[in-house]
Amino acid sequence: MVVPKEVVKEKWKWQIGAVQIDLKKPFLIGDLIDKSISKPPNKNNLKSIILMIIAMGCFTFADLLIKIASETMPVGQIMILLGIGSSFVFLTLLRMKGEAIRLSPLLNSAVMLRNAGEVIAATSMCLALAYVPISTIGAIIQTVPLMITAVAALFLGERVGIRRALAIGLGFIGALFIVQPSDANFDVMTGLVFVSAIGMTLRDVGTKLVSNSFSTLLLSFYSCVLFASSGLVLLLFTGGASILDENMTVLFLAMVALGSFGVIFMTQAVRLGDMSVVSPFRYTRLLYSLAAGIIILDEQVNGMMLFGSALTIGAGLYIWRREVTLNT
Repeated sequence: MVVPKEVVKEKWKWQIGAVQIDLKKPFLIGDLIDKSISKPPNKNNLKSIILMIIAMGCFTFADLLIKIASETMPVGQIMILLGIGSSFVFLTLLRMKGEAIRLSPLLNSAVMLRNAGEVIAATSMCLALAYVPISTIGAIIQTVPLMITAVAALFLGERVGIRRALAIGLGFIGALFIVQPSDANFDVMTGLVFVSAIGMTLRDVGTKLVSNSFSTLLLSFYSCVLFASSGLVLLLFTGGASILDENMTVLFLAMVALGSFGVIFMTQAVRLGDMSVVSPFRYTRLLYSLAAGIIILDEQVNGMMLFGSALTIGAGLYIWRREVTLNT
């Protein structure tokens, strides 16, 4: 599709080619994607894929900042500051949209499952970031789509045949190549990443089961409050809180922005699209993680880890492709 270069501008409307943006209405990235791509095969899945890729980039660079901060600050304090900052962001967005902060959804079983998964995932991830290379974390987290596909088959009634079941098994074999448990340099703290992956699976399954009547912003606000609360409990055990200097303040502001956008994009992606189609695009996180680990942190990646990552990603992509084939 050829988009004309001319730009038509009115008082409240902009038109770029065939895309018109009304400044009086909230502008969503998915709306632009829908209007800019001619006849997409599935609009909801397409928007979800784009949102998931963006979310993975936000999370990876937020993780990088957490890892840098953990060198001089206890993990519990990092979680408290990040949770409070993100809570303020979502509280502001809720107020701007005129949405009330309701506590009743917290008693909903799907929301409870989502929140439990969020606490497990976030706490384990922050602890892992303090001890495990970010490239390794990025590789292990790629097992999440495999876990989600397995859970969707077992508990959500989604069909998963023998081919995709074998692909799931192959993906987990790839995870063993990534962590290399028989290696003399194996770090037991790597187990925290697998715990975090389990938490992410529970969170995403719960998110998919949550009624559409519950606001994405409200769910995100819950996550941030729980994240800060978990950090407070952790800090009570570890102690060692410190005062922020100017550089750390800027770092935390960037961390809050990246984390908040990541939560919004990922939650919307999971709620909008089919889990079995959208989840494999979490694999883009590995690319971000490898780039951050090798280029910025000077981490070493061996051939066995890359081979395991290829197996895991290949299995996930096969599952995605098989799903697309069966639905067409």
